[in-house]
Amino acid sequence: MSENNRTLITIGIGAFIIIAILLLIALVLPFSNLAVDNDEIAVITISDTITYGDNSTSAHTSKKEIESELNDAYSNPKIKGIVLDIDSGGGSLVASDEISDLIKKSPKPIVSYIGDKGFDEAYQIASATDYIFASSSSSLGGIGLSYINTDRYSDEKVTGVFNEKYLKNNKTKSNSKVKSANDLANAQKMVDQDYTLFIKKIAENRNLTADYVAELAHGKKYNGNEAKKLGLIDEIGSKSQSIEKAAKLSNATNYTVITYPEPQKKLTEILGENDIFNLKELIKI
Repeated sequence: MSENNRTLITIGIGAFIIIAILLLIALVLPFSNLAVDNDEIAVITISDTITYGDNSTSAHTSKKEIESELNDAYSNPKIKGIVLDIDSGGGSLVASDEISDLIKKSPKPIVSYIGDKGFDEAYQIASATDYIFASSSSSLGGIGLSYINTDRYSDEKVTGVFNEKYLKNNKTKSNSKVKSANDLANAQKMVDQDYTLFIKKIAENRNLTADYVAELAHGKKYNGNEAKKLGLIDEIGSKSQSIEKAAKLSNATNYTVITYPEPQKKLTEILGENDIFNLKELIKI
């Protein structure tokens, strides 16, 4: 074999090796990028009436679903921060108490965004988070609204009164409605006890005095700008800014946003996707 032929063969082999390496890099690089886990920010939706029941519907959000989504976010190592997207007029006091307690135990930063409205028990849930955003046009507060027109203890309309002595001297023994005028005074005490405790929880969450929050209560509603001046929220902003805040508080980088509950895909959307997961998606349906 001549020297020229050897040289050509060597060049050819070298070129082949270079091309093979380049092709390998081109094939492997996209998969290596996929292998890098991005941080995630979870957005949990709380809308309409908050109930103590197990199942959510189009008309309400259940305590069980909210707690399940929070616990899932807590246990997922990819999720660094959480945003509560709130648009609710309130609901069950027991549900909001238990959800608020779970929020306070969060190992990760939680930011609230109050959209169109966040009243009463929904506001209590927001107050338990690390930071609250609202739009300037949001409507929020309504603290104690449930107890202004309550029928929980009495057939009569009973207005809640903030009075801390009720927490010390009066104990709620029964949630059954009173039937006679003689029992109305006792119903008033039970309502006052719940109302006072509700205000104290919000005051503690927002680092305010209970007396100050009581002045803002009795169902009074405020827009975002007023709420900011009164200390009921931390900042005027959008949901996207709330997500950015959660990412900042959790030191999340290159993050993606996931939402709860996960939106259901339409069949036409699944059929239109050209990926290997179509069969799995169809099986879910």
